[in-house]
Amino acid sequence: MAQMENDRLPDGYQKGTSFFHSNNDNENIHIFNGIREDFKLVSGKNIFPGSIFPQIMQKLMRELETTLNFSPDYTSASILYAVSVSMGNRIQLKVKNSWLEKSNLYMVLVGRTGDVKSHSVSFCLNPLMKLDKENFEQYIIKKKEFEQLPVEEKSKSTVPVLSQLLLNDFTPEAFVKAHYFNPRGIGLYTDEIAGFFNSFNQYRKGSEEESYLSAWSGKPIIKNRISGDEMRVDNTKVDIIGTMQEGILSSVFQSNKMKNGFIDRLLFVLPHKYVDNKWNDLDLDEKYIEWYSEFISKIYNLAENSETVLEFQPDAKEYLYRWQNSQKHDFDFEYQRGVSVKLQQYVLRFSILIEVIHSVCNDQKLKNISLKTLKSAIKLRDYFFENAVRVFEIIDNTYYDSLTEIQKNVFDKLPQHFKTGEGIEIISKEDSMKIRSFKNFLKDEKLFKKIAHGIYEKQVF
Repeated sequence: MAQMENDRLPDGYQKGTSFFHSNNDNENIHIFNGIREDFKLVSGKNIFPGSIFPQIMQKLMRELETTLNFSPDYTSASILYAVSVSMGNRIQLKVKNSWLEKSNLYMVLVGRTGDVKSHSVSFCLNPLMKLDKENFEQYIIKKKEFEQLPVEEKSKSTVPVLSQLLLNDFTPEAFVKAHYFNPRGIGLYTDEIAGFFNSFNQYRKGSEEESYLSAWSGKPIIKNRISGDEMRVDNTKVDIIGTMQEGILSSVFQSNKMKNGFIDRLLFVLPHKYVDNKWNDLDLDEKYIEWYSEFISKIYNLAENSETVLEFQPDAKEYLYRWQNSQKHDFDFEYQRGVSVKLQQYVLRFSILIEVIHSVCNDQKLKNISLKTLKSAIKLRDYFFENAVRVFEIIDNTYYDSLTEIQKNVFDKLPQHFKTGEGIEIISKEDSMKIRSFKNFLKDEKLFKKIAHGIYEKQVF
């Protein structure tokens, strides 16, 4: 593979330089990052810590925002996911002799309709999708060759299996089968992830959700098939990513998925400010696309060529324990404690990813995890913790909170029991809602219970 030399990087951005283009680059970067942290404290807005990435990666994300309206939050999360899938279980972190950590990520990109969430994911996964396409074409050729073999030769030959990194349409059995034949790991990608969650336990109550809980922890997964062919995956490595509209968070997660800790394992990506999806005539330079494709390929090849077990450098390990021991243990809400505990484990996973990203971007040999990398992982942890709090606040909102101000005003003015005519008289006095809209409003069974023809009772919130 060609090296990522200076002449192949985008114009005006040479390797080792920042995008401030001044004589005091390092000083400007420190000042800029300080301003960002101060702004975060003053505004209370949860800004993705882009400084965890190398400068060239930050530049790519800025260009994607300018040309394609990709939110930096969505792009950053999708890159982390793509890197994790590329590594599989081939690069791990030894925390202790009996504790090996992999980089499993379970991510949900939350936003509004039209926020190009899916486009951000697709761009970042495109190099892996191309690799899967090449593997599929080779599989079809080998399969045809195998099918044409004489019966005697077939019995002596190995049946071809499909090598793949990503799955986007699968049943529980298909997921385990894919991982069984792809022991380095599998990435699950579903555009509208709400359907994925809602399908839990569709096949056998409790089994599917438990499988994904085990996979997050890297525990073995065993499937006993009806055909009698049992499948067991020991070195489990599963990454999940998908998109979801903010408005359906409550309906999706107000169920058992709140009770067994599954939601605590999810990394929610909610931009503090949505990027306006306004079309423009700007286009992303092909050099960025080429660079990113080579970046992902280098990580894949790095993992494919040899298994690597990283460790923390001594100062980083000391800092890790001091940081973890100082974490808050008493919270106002139980969900905060659950999220905090899981994110402590995610700090280890983030450390693997960040170390690999910097190593590949700088064309350096992969080393043990530095203190700088660990501190970046903790910044990422803080970002996801704040997002988790926001998500739980959204989920905890009542149905009443989801109403428009006009609907709330009308609902509040209505007596506990009323006739349709009385309601129309109330809205007509204040001209607060059209009669036709009011009659449709009364059909909402979450707000009103129909006692008899033309007589309603308000539901209590």
